[in-house]
Amino acid sequence: MSTSRRGFLKGILGTGAAGAAATALPGCAPDIDPAPVTDVTASEAGTVDLLVTRYPDLEPVGGAITLRVPGEPTPLLVAHTKGGGARDDFSVVSSICTHVGCPLGYDGKDVVCPCHLSRFSPTTGAVLEKPATVPLKTYVAEYNPGTKVLRIDLRAGQAGFPAAVNGQVVLPLLDFPELRNNGSSVTGIPSGYGKRIFVFRLEDGTLSAVDAICTHQQCEVEYRQQETDLFCPCHASTFTRTGEVTKAPATLPLKKFTVTETADAVVVSGVS
Repeated sequence: MSTSRRGFLKGILGTGAAGAAATALPGCAPDIDPAPVTDVTASEAGTVDLLVTRYPDLEPVGGAITLRVPGEPTPLLVAHTKGGGARDDFSVVSSICTHVGCPLGYDGKDVVCPCHLSRFSPTTGAVLEKPATVPLKTYVAEYNPGTKVLRIDLRAGQAGFPAAVNGQVVLPLLDFPELRNNGSSVTGIPSGYGKRIFVFRLEDGTLSAVDAICTHQQCEVEYRQQETDLFCPCHASTFTRTGEVTKAPATLPLKKFTVTETADAVVVSGVS
C-alpha cells in the first residue's frame, strides 16, 4: 500500500480502523492515491464555500479532495469532473464506501474503493461495479466561474417537502392526509436539515418521527411496509418505527424527534 493511502486511511478512520481497512485491501487493488483530507467548517446556513484556486489537488480536472466537516456523519469527496471553456463541473458525494466502510478515492473518472474495488458515479453516486450495492449520498453543489467559488449545500431539501424552520417541520394534513390514518407513513428531506426523516402514525394512533441515518455506518435506512420496520440496505441492521434497534450490527437507536399535532397539522420538532 502506498504511504499516501495509508495516511489517508489513518486520517479518516483513525489508527486502529485504518489497520483493519488496510488488511482488507486485495493484493491486486489499484494503487489509487486517495484525495487529500481537508478540514473545513460550514456556515450557520449549512453551506461550505471553497475557493477552488486555494486547493491545488482540486483545481485541475480529475482532481479531488476529501472534506471533513464538524457535525457531518461522514466526510465528503469533492471531485473536479469536467472542464473546458468557461465551464467547470464539480461533484460532491459521501466519501465512505457503502460496502464495508472504506474511504474512497477518485481516479479521474470514477469514485473507487481501494479495499474491494467497488466503483461509483461521481455525479449520481450510483454503483458502477460491485461488491457495493448501495449508492453514495450526493450533495448539491454550485460553482461560480467568476469568483472560482464552489458552494456545497449540506442542508438542501427535497422539492415539495416542508422545510425545517427553527428546528420544526410542519406537515399540513391538507397536504399529507395519509397521516390521519393509523399505520401510515410520510418521508422526505426537509431543506434546512438535509437528511431524510420518517414520520409514522402507528396503529394505536400515536405519532413517531425518526432520522433515516443508520447509526452503524451512516447509510440511509428505508421503510419496509410489509415488515413494518426500517431496514439498512448496507449491512442489514433493522429498527422499529420508533427508532429502536432490532437487529445488529447497529447498536444505537436512530435519532428521534418530538412529534405533536394540531387540528390541521403534524409538527416534528428538534430537526436540527
